[in-house]
Amino acid sequence: MNWKKMWMWLPLAFAACQEVGPPVNLGLNAANKTDTTYVEGFADAPQPRKALLEEFTGVRCVNCPRAHTTILNLQATYPGQIVPVGIHTGQFSVPYAGRNDFRIPEGNSLENLLGGAQGYPSGAINRTKFPSENNIIISDQKWSNYIGSELQGNPEVNVSIAKELDLTNNQAGLEVKVKLNVAQSEDIHLTMYVVEDNIVDLQLTPAGVDSAYQHKHVLRQCITPYNGENLAAPSLEANRVFVYNYVLDLKPEWNLANTKVVAFVHRIGQVPQVLQAAYVGLN
Repeated sequence: MNWKKMWMWLPLAFAACQEVGPPVNLGLNAANKTDTTYVEGFADAPQPRKALLEEFTGVRCVNCPRAHTTILNLQATYPGQIVPVGIHTGQFSVPYAGRNDFRIPEGNSLENLLGGAQGYPSGAINRTKFPSENNIIISDQKWSNYIGSELQGNPEVNVSIAKELDLTNNQAGLEVKVKLNVAQSEDIHLTMYVVEDNIVDLQLTPAGVDSAYQHKHVLRQCITPYNGENLAAPSLEANRVFVYNYVLDLKPEWNLANTKVVAFVHRIGQVPQVLQAAYVGLN
């Protein structure tokens, strides 16, 4: 993998019944920082709810531009709350000769993790299986029916990302902070992606192959394992904080002005629902 994670558990100090963690250094030398978990004695204001939209797409999928337009419209309707990720997988993702290959090794595993796509274009909204649907991955023509409900209420966790760039060594330091707004009764995982916008390449459309198509929110890399890292702690009570640090190797083909890191916390197993997502640009 092109990422290195530096971590060890710090000893946890206890005062009365409250678990107290060490101060987190928000300086930007991620390789020298330590992952930790602790419980704060106060609640934070919940962040605005975001919706992760994992779209399954491909350059040879004639109807996929329709889904791309739907995502742009959803982003305009819900500014800052839609977090799209374009996962190029399946038979329609085979690249044209001599052009970009947007597939990544984890693409098929991600699709299988969510139960598989019944057709293209399709996608998962917060990995939620809606009561009237048979699958987590649903047709793009149904996204607008459900996205609003996923943005209601407060998220069960807050997620934030701090970054630094070391362009001399072509690396980015990333610090992800997760705070539980409510207690969790089952394991939760942290997953992180690298996503790039505005990559000009071929795309099949109803009008033919468009040689100047702008591909957006293309999944370029999984920073964590595709099914995430377990946020392990003695207990998952409200106000527990996790701080994880990563060093990401920046690939020369990425345009950093159009590239971002997406982080989200989710459950696993039969109900892999996303609890909250966040993103930060690498420019």
